[in-house]
Amino acid sequence: QERKTKHEPGIAIQLVADSGESKQMKLMVAASLIALCLSGCSSYGSGPAAASRNDGARLTDDEKHRLYSAALSASESPLDSDVFKNVCKKIGIFDAGGSPTDNYMGFVTAHVEWAVKSETEQFKRDINTKEKAREYIEKYLP
Repeated sequence: QERKTKHEPGIAIQLVADSGESKQMKLMVAASLIALCLSGCSSYGSGPAAASRNDGARLTDDEKHRLYSAALSASESPLDSDVFKNVCKKIGIFDAGGSPTDNYMGFVTAHVEWAVKSETEQFKRDINTKEKAREYIEKYLP
């Protein structure tokens, strides 16, 4: 196994890459890191976020992480996609205007931890194409 440490402002995350690691996992971690960096440029807690929080409140943490993973996998550039933004609004980490809420940084940090758990491997295989990821979102997004 090869170990790499990815440094971002105030963050050091060690990524473990082995021959079986999927492209999707790399994309998911990379997009999460990009999202962390971009969130520093956005204003937190601005705009009416109550409606988004209510939709996301019905979902468990695991369901939110699954939807977020699927949203990251549904596009080559997820941060620019409407699907990604819609999922983020529904799970309560973007407000109605598309800006990160106060919950955003904590969620993305928890998502990186969630994504590297061995229990998520089957789910990642289930959404390993853009089409499967979009189907998952269509089926499970409230």
